[in-house]
Amino acid sequence: MKKLAYILPVILLLLNTSCGSTRQTTKIENQSKAMQTDDINQMPQSDPAPAIKFQKPEVFKLNNGLTVIVVENHKLPRVNASLRIDNQPIRLRDKKGSDDLLSALLGTGSEKVSKDEFNKKIDFYGANVNLYDGGFRINSLSKFFPEILKLTADQVLHPKFVREEFIKAQEKIIESLKTAEKSTPAAADRVMKKLAYGQHPFGEISTIDNLKKISLSDVEDYYKRNFTPNHAYLIVVGDISLDKIKDVINANFGSWTKAPQVRGAAIPSIINVPTEVDFVHMPNAEQTEIKVVHRSDIRKNNPDYQKVLLMNAILGGDFNSYLNMTLREKHGWTYGARSSFGTNKYGSLFKASTSVRNAVADSAIVVTMAQLNKIVNEKVDPKVLNNNKQKYMGNFVLQMEKPATIAQQAYSIFVNNLPDDYYETFLQKIDAVTVDDIQEVAKKYLHPDQARIVVAGNAKTTAPGLEKAGYRIKYFDKYGNPTKPPKMNQALPQDVTVQMLIDHFISAIGGKDKVNQIKSKEAIYEAKMQGTLLKMTNKAMSPNKFSSQTEAMGMVFSKEVFDGQKGYRMIRGQKQDLKPEEIKKYQNQTQPFTEFGLIKNGKLARMDNFDGNDYYVIVDSEGTEHFFNVKTGLKDKIVQHRKVQGREMTQPIYLKEYKEVNGIKIPSKIVIATGVQNIEFNLIDAKTNNLTADDFK
Repeated sequence: MKKLAYILPVILLLLNTSCGSTRQTTKIENQSKAMQTDDINQMPQSDPAPAIKFQKPEVFKLNNGLTVIVVENHKLPRVNASLRIDNQPIRLRDKKGSDDLLSALLGTGSEKVSKDEFNKKIDFYGANVNLYDGGFRINSLSKFFPEILKLTADQVLHPKFVREEFIKAQEKIIESLKTAEKSTPAAADRVMKKLAYGQHPFGEISTIDNLKKISLSDVEDYYKRNFTPNHAYLIVVGDISLDKIKDVINANFGSWTKAPQVRGAAIPSIINVPTEVDFVHMPNAEQTEIKVVHRSDIRKNNPDYQKVLLMNAILGGDFNSYLNMTLREKHGWTYGARSSFGTNKYGSLFKASTSVRNAVADSAIVVTMAQLNKIVNEKVDPKVLNNNKQKYMGNFVLQMEKPATIAQQAYSIFVNNLPDDYYETFLQKIDAVTVDDIQEVAKKYLHPDQARIVVAGNAKTTAPGLEKAGYRIKYFDKYGNPTKPPKMNQALPQDVTVQMLIDHFISAIGGKDKVNQIKSKEAIYEAKMQGTLLKMTNKAMSPNKFSSQTEAMGMVFSKEVFDGQKGYRMIRGQKQDLKPEEIKKYQNQTQPFTEFGLIKNGKLARMDNFDGNDYYVIVDSEGTEHFFNVKTGLKDKIVQHRKVQGREMTQPIYLKEYKEVNGIKIPSKIVIATGVQNIEFNLIDAKTNNLTADDFK
């Protein structure tokens, strides 16, 4: 039970959480001929930007205002279609959530076709249909597309909102919000949205209280006001005939009634602020989410757009960007760091984001801001700019071979008021960008001195370092409401020792007499991970013997054994003897209760708090943190710090719901937080004093 450390790398491997390397290749043709043999260090001249022939989509408009964009492509017998409604956003205020509920209710039945009948027909035709408050998406075989479009149009234009379905949708969304309250990434996104957008409609967030107050009639009102053809676009791509599809679309959407123009108050501007840290304190978080945001002033119809695209690629839009190469490759703090400039015509944000260990969060923020300032204040390397140009142009050409890209670009031309030749001349504009242009647009559109640094994580670990770095910190709850700063780590009582805490622990799990009677113990746990059953068997015997084995898919996936003098580790059938330094470490362990060893090799480091409980934290000689509950004396948490492929990782393990087995208490649940999902191992069997030396061979 205590040797979880040895199965964690295997579990992480199963989850694909290890960070793979990325190889990028560049093909340069016919350029070597232009170089002299003594010029091998000279960068070859790039070819001019390729000419793009933009396939003109067919566009027609219905009398009710619906714009239809059709791209014929007969390579495959499939059709993709999407309906997008481009209404000006308005604030929903206390009705926020009615949009989410509408998304959930569309497709649950129309006046003519029930929910079950609709779903059965979609399944029968082998199609994929997704409906939401702003339209729909369809993917189907071309011979079935007219029928699929007819069924979908009926669902969105003649919905029958049933109270039973409304209640189920409401309960489901509320439950998802409750689950998201525990999520650090979700909290960071929520607070970033609310604070950065401010009074803008995009700054509204759904809350449990609001959702409980919304009625079915509120959803129906929202549908009537917003689901209209006035600013709607139907994009159809694939193996279809324009003449035939016109008749199908007219038959299904011609009767869609054009509604009176609905406009709220003028959309307020997104306001930047002098740089500040907006902190969401989440004491249970083992990772810290960092999002640097400010208003984005770039739009696709701006002459600087192509320059900003390349500037952002260099900053954080590409794997080889400043942010990713510094935070990930140089320091090993994260699996990825990215940046982007939003271009929505109604309002957008610049965002740079990453996720790091709590212990390095303050440093990661300082480094992130340094990279933003670097691209503003320093000219980029011409080679870096050229590489990004070539990569962008190559990707652009490949994407242009896809009909869906052509349809998306045609849609973009309409909604962003772009010239007809916008994409035909796109690469020429990319190719013309200079080093000076990059710095010019960085100074113009990137504002490190006016950014909100939204941080969701453990403030006790991160805030002190940020304060020393001179950052102003404001605190908010998980919904972006101002709150008081959390109490930082309490001072350790002078009269508390490691010996006292271990004595308290022994008393809590059964008492000294009971514990001394236990010479060996065995615990078997099971967990389900992505549908796969995992079985973990841990054995330990006095004075220092242990065995830990993990089974998956009917086979032993990993095993580690130490018999008191020697041992081995086996992963996927590959056996390796323990190294001398490992043997020495294991010989000093105390089994079957490793906590006894903390008396000699542990140090009382601090007090901490999570889940509303106070804890004494003992750090052992390996750097592992052991959290002992101040009230109960039980050990509720272990935090391991280790390296995986050269990168430091923090691995939290939660010990829950202690259960009595033969007079002593052991955790009946062990929860391993991996960053991808929590793996919950449940106790299925436990025995004491049942092992012999033969169990450790």
